[in-house]
Amino acid sequence: MITCPQCKNQNQDGAAFCDSCGASLAAAAAQRPGAVQASPAAPAGSIMCPVCNTPALPGTAFCDNCGASLQSVPISAPSQQAYMPPAAPAYVPPPQPPYVPAAAPAQPFVPPQAPSAAGTVRCPICGSSNGSAQAYCDNCGASLAGAAALGGAQAGLGVPGMAGGTVLHPRLVVTASGVQIDLTGKADVLIGRADPVSGVFPDVDLTTHGGEEGGVSRKHAKLTLRGGQCTVEDLQSVNCTFVNSQKLNPGIAQPIKDGDQIRLGRVVLMFYTN
Repeated sequence: MITCPQCKNQNQDGAAFCDSCGASLAAAAAQRPGAVQASPAAPAGSIMCPVCNTPALPGTAFCDNCGASLQSVPISAPSQQAYMPPAAPAYVPPPQPPYVPAAAPAQPFVPPQAPSAAGTVRCPICGSSNGSAQAYCDNCGASLAGAAALGGAQAGLGVPGMAGGTVLHPRLVVTASGVQIDLTGKADVLIGRADPVSGVFPDVDLTTHGGEEGGVSRKHAKLTLRGGQCTVEDLQSVNCTFVNSQKLNPGIAQPIKDGDQIRLGRVVLMFYTN
């Protein structure tokens, strides 16, 4: 039992106020023999009642719980706790995208070239053999348009006056321009530069093919196409005639064959027969 300090009324254990007069029983309960006094922790900067150990705000004159004087009670110091910075969050690597192999670059479609019945054609510039379906020479890049047509449609045309049509399509090709000069049906061919004053009009006039600046004479050389044989003869020209870089002796016919190079001064021609 707890005895009220005011009216001495007996109250049940655990009562906070007297049932008779309403006085606080906290001090009487704390002074009872064997009573366990609670020691609540005072918040930092507060004061603690010396009677009932109830915390109170600084400046409070009397304890709100038991009414004891608080004027001489010191203010509790704030606890000195070391500052602990917040822990940094654990590093989580970003998710990696799934590996996707790079697609192989698309290859341009090249349609297959159908084989031609004509087989191969010879380049009019360098004499290299090329497929009949090709537009340009693999060796020098010259156009094969004319050569392809000759290798197909005119393959069976012979030269009049030649034994058995041995030479199918004699022609000269100017290497500087690719111009073809057809010699079909001709037996004797004069090559040079036209000169109306002196009355010289060659069968193959190289005036428009660099003949004058290239040192071509008016009557420079003669081609002979007879009996299945082809020859070239220098006609006492000033700057000479060459077959495959070999200088010819004037007045002596030199046999030539398909693909030979004929140079008159500095003008280069290619001789073809098919």
